[in-house]
Amino acid sequence: MRLNNVVGIYLAAGQSTRMGSNKLRLPLGSMHLGNYALAAALSSNLDFVFVISIDAAADWMDNTFLQNPIKRKWSVVYCPEAHLGQAHSLRCGIQAAQAMGAAAVMVLLADQPFITKEMINELLEGFQTNSSIGFVASSCNGLARPPVIFAQRMFPELLRLQNDQGARHLIRKEGSGICINFAQQDLFMDVDTAEDYRILLDKFAFWKS
Repeated sequence: MRLNNVVGIYLAAGQSTRMGSNKLRLPLGSMHLGNYALAAALSSNLDFVFVISIDAAADWMDNTFLQNPIKRKWSVVYCPEAHLGQAHSLRCGIQAAQAMGAAAVMVLLADQPFITKEMINELLEGFQTNSSIGFVASSCNGLARPPVIFAQRMFPELLRLQNDQGARHLIRKEGSGICINFAQQDLFMDVDTAEDYRILLDKFAFWKS
């Protein structure tokens, strides 16, 4: 690992309450929905990826991730308290990253299938060249969004998050950080409802055409 190693925290433990079923298992092209952002993360320059799951089996994952050499780049972190809110999933990921001695983490959402490895690598480059800062966030239309990198010095604040608190307010509060703009809004599309999924299928067909 590099001196400034960055570990991915792939948040895949949501309850999908508005969808009515596990959205990560929804079919999308040749894989389930939850695999696309993970494929981008595993093919990027991230040093390692922790997949945070409420199900130790994480049975939505594609079999290609079980093959060498890619299977050496990730592991599942079982988070039994994930149903209590996103802060618990983040805590599981931060604790795993701390045990690995990570200099920073990149928080990624499993329901953003249009995230690309190029996008991830651009954020990593921003951190590696500005490693004294607190965060490097993606942004679109002036709004900071995941994926976002948090430096090690922000781990204590991330660990203090409660219930369904995400890390967005830490970005607003932390003065030492940068946002990298990505103009294509579809990159940040996430899927929460059946209507979101219908729109995603149309957009996915267009992207692949």
